[in-house]
Amino acid sequence: MTTAIHPDALKYFRDRKRWTQEQLAEATKGKNKVSLPTIKRIEGTKDCTYPANDRIAEGLAKALGVTLDDLSKPPTDEAEREASLRQFGYRPLRTMLDAETAMAFNMVQHIYGIPIHSQIVMAPLFAALLAEGSLTWRRERVAEIEDAAATLMTLGGGHFSFANSAYRAEDGASYEKRCIENRDLFGNDVWDDVYDLGYDPSQNNPFADFIKHFASKVDAKTVSFEGDWSTSSWKTSEGMPEYRIGADLISELTGEDPDAEYALLRGHVRLKDIPGDLLGSEKEVERIAWIIGRIPEDELVKRKTDRDELMSLIGDFDIPVSAENSDEAKEDDDA
Repeated sequence: MTTAIHPDALKYFRDRKRWTQEQLAEATKGKNKVSLPTIKRIEGTKDCTYPANDRIAEGLAKALGVTLDDLSKPPTDEAEREASLRQFGYRPLRTMLDAETAMAFNMVQHIYGIPIHSQIVMAPLFAALLAEGSLTWRRERVAEIEDAAATLMTLGGGHFSFANSAYRAEDGASYEKRCIENRDLFGNDVWDDVYDLGYDPSQNNPFADFIKHFASKVDAKTVSFEGDWSTSSWKTSEGMPEYRIGADLISELTGEDPDAEYALLRGHVRLKDIPGDLLGSEKEVERIAWIIGRIPEDELVKRKTDRDELMSLIGDFDIPVSAENSDEAKEDDDA
């Protein structure tokens, strides 16, 4: 049996990996090993597809991380555009974002006028500045701890309890200095006994603490770390805090209606799409209805069905529910 391979497709997916033909040959393994001459022969095919042995096609597809169907047809216009841009040093970012983060990009654009593309381009700079800022903050705190330990030693004289406390503080400061020098942002390298003393990495880490401290210091009113939308967990596996940009504005626009907020989160409505004549507190009812109306009908029906099912399962049990479900329950009570 044979599988058709389009030469342009093979070259495109190889270029996307930034592999030479030799590197692609080396990436194929075991029974699906493909030789360099075979790869050259496939890519050299003119005006048609190459009828490759199934074993060869599977080996190439597996090495490139694509399907056999991807290899069987020429690249799309978008793929060709991407290939052209790569020649000028551009690279695509392939990742999935949660709805809250996607909305945050739009909120930053709306509040500060920074286009989403510029936010992405500048993200490494912002991250590096925050990281260095956090390390500087920790150095300042270590200096304060050392000064406090010296004061404690002076005030305590030769009393063992005071001396021991000062020693432990100085020892901890020394360990913290080492972590800072190693740029251990999230406090992963800590003494084992700090867990016995109450340290909980699921609740705190140095970088998250600094971000919240910095937001408070600059009085960042547009940044929130807690709310009905939060889940009391880290946003990323490293320990970044949950946040919302423009929480007050979102609340104002949606009237805290869960379906209206859902429409914003899922991208059914962009802030710039909301008609100007629907803005203002006197237009709240009409605005909310307009926002909810952007949600596809079948999606809205399923959403209500899911809510009703959840509420029926909760029943009379004393189980905390989200603000969204609380609003739904209140509406039922009022009815």
